[in-house]
Amino acid sequence: MRVPDVDIDLFADATLDDTPRWYGALREAGAIVHLPRNGLYAVTRFDSVRAALRADSVLVSRYGVAANDVINGTPADTTLTSDGETHARRRAILTRPLRPQSLGDVGERIDAAAHALVDRLVGEPSFCGVRDFAAHLPVSIVSDLVGLEESGREHMLDWAAATFNALGPMNDRTREALARALGLIAYVRELTPERMRPGGWASGVFAEMEAGTLTPMEAGMMVVDYVAPSLDTTILATAHMLWRLGVTDGAFDALRDDPALAGSLVDETVRLSSPIREFTRFAEHDYVTDAGTVPAGNRVAVLYASANWDDRRYPNADRFVIDRNPRDHVGWGHGVHLCAGKHLARMEMEGLALALARKVRRIEVGEPVALVNNVLQGFEALPARLVAA
Repeated sequence: MRVPDVDIDLFADATLDDTPRWYGALREAGAIVHLPRNGLYAVTRFDSVRAALRADSVLVSRYGVAANDVINGTPADTTLTSDGETHARRRAILTRPLRPQSLGDVGERIDAAAHALVDRLVGEPSFCGVRDFAAHLPVSIVSDLVGLEESGREHMLDWAAATFNALGPMNDRTREALARALGLIAYVRELTPERMRPGGWASGVFAEMEAGTLTPMEAGMMVVDYVAPSLDTTILATAHMLWRLGVTDGAFDALRDDPALAGSLVDETVRLSSPIREFTRFAEHDYVTDAGTVPAGNRVAVLYASANWDDRRYPNADRFVIDRNPRDHVGWGHGVHLCAGKHLARMEMEGLALALARKVRRIEVGEPVALVNNVLQGFEALPARLVAA
């Protein structure tokens, strides 16, 4: 079967302004499509995306996950850009502090910080749902867990956003972000144990370097694995959660009546928000499917957001249904590259949801300001107000 050509630019302003519409058009065109404007193939539907993410021996990550040759050609020994035994070795070290059994004490810190934050914001006439609400736990707790020196922590948000923007094609957004994204790489290459908090995650990977388990390059780049994914994606999903609870009739009342819905709320939020639109993979061999073949040597965009919005899997997929409980969504990825920080992100979001349910009677939100980023999607700002219970 021939893969259809579709005349859509994945990264054009018009596409990013209305991604649900354009991704819907791609799904209707085929489970796999060819995008001549981008020089990419794209995987669009829920079943095809999950299958592509499991085909990690054919659609590989070690040649980079960006849509441009500059980033893909920059040496980066990260967990994300690795496969096979190398990936398994790096991931085992990366995930050690992120496993549920390792996060017990962190959970108590998150719950206490979430309740304190909601207590403070309830007294405010208005606040930004992104900067003041969603960013608080990742910046205050996660940055401390990573354990970078203060001069590094103050740049973490900017570095993370730039890193994702630099994964696009060589457009204006990518060019503007390149220097800042490469600044993160330059910073971690110069890291030494003396510049980290003892006991932090960063010092843990450098201890592995001293033991010979990681090379110096791997140890430094593993700090990137902690910094880039743990901030923006969780912040964007959390802001979306606040917005959905504010605009969806009955949703917040349902959560207040049944706080056990917090888990379903988080999954439905991550499904619909899909903070990461896509990553690319490289077809090292022909990728043969019922929907057609991607010839070896081509780059493939795996559209996580499109999969999560597929009515074939989720009826009325564009609707927010607090008790839908879509545990199989791909907002955190799927397969061997499943998000390493998934459990931590869930703890942060559930902690905030439960704090809201216990202390707030009504959530009021204004018109959000959309973030414009090659890979990330969500809100740059969100006016909000909490009415005390």
